[in-house]
Amino acid sequence: MVSISAVTIVVLHLTFIVTFLVISSLSRIFGAARKKKPLYKLFYVASFLMTMSMVVSLLGLDLQYMALLAVGLDLIGLILGCAVTYFYWDWLPRELAKG
Repeated sequence: MVSISAVTIVVLHLTFIVTFLVISSLSRIFGAARKKKPLYKLFYVASFLMTMSMVVSLLGLDLQYMALLAVGLDLIGLILGCAVTYFYWDWLPRELAKG
């Protein structure tokens, strides 16, 4: 039987992974149009870190050091994804203010 905590871990991680993949696709399109550096590839790294965190969380649900490693991977992935979003999409507020 699958525990509730395992289902929660999978759902939460997949939410962030899919979100980062969607944002990377949008960033690739807008970045090409605006001739920006391909920083969107860092979203793939953030998604990979979140995937690794999910796997570590599921493999070591009862081990303290595995939980700590999973939290660390989560934090690094989320900070990376948020930082790339902030710097890659910094043009959007200026464009919206023009309209």
